[in-house]
Amino acid sequence: MRELIDERRLLEARRLLGSARWDARSVADHLGFTDPANFGRFFRDRTGLTPAAFAARDTTTHP
Repeated sequence: MRELIDERRLLEARRLLGSARWDARSVADHLGFTDPANFGRFFRDRTGLTPAAFAARDTTTHP
């Protein structure tokens, strides 16, 4: 069950950081992380990128 929740949180984080252009702190708060650093580790462990790097990459691939 925890894995399913984490997958959903990651999907939402990608959407918000990408097309919605939210900053990492706002995404962390929206997804219920008590500390933005915890969100950063969560995101990096699953994607290999920091939230900022993901957002920058998405910006360059989707003008």
